[in-house]
Amino acid sequence: MKLTVGQRKRLLSAYILFSAIWLGNSVVFVVLGIVSATTGDPGVLSACYTVMHLLSTSSLRASTIGTVVTGMLLSALTSWGLFRY
Repeated sequence: MKLTVGQRKRLLSAYILFSAIWLGNSVVFVVLGIVSATTGDPGVLSACYTVMHLLSTSSLRASTIGTVVTGMLLSALTSWGLFRY
């Protein structure tokens, strides 16, 4: 089964969206990690780790799964194939 041009564009858009969310989460994790490593305030430290936990259980998990699933679909349903190249 192959995708039509419209279906491929929608799937590629979803893949790019999930990847951008994943990249944004990674940047936020780096920033929060740096802040938590350099701060001396226990409130800021607690807030950083709380936000990191919330992100890891919500948007990071969803964006990772979405990126993997849409990437596999893109490779399997286009002319490139999953294992061809």
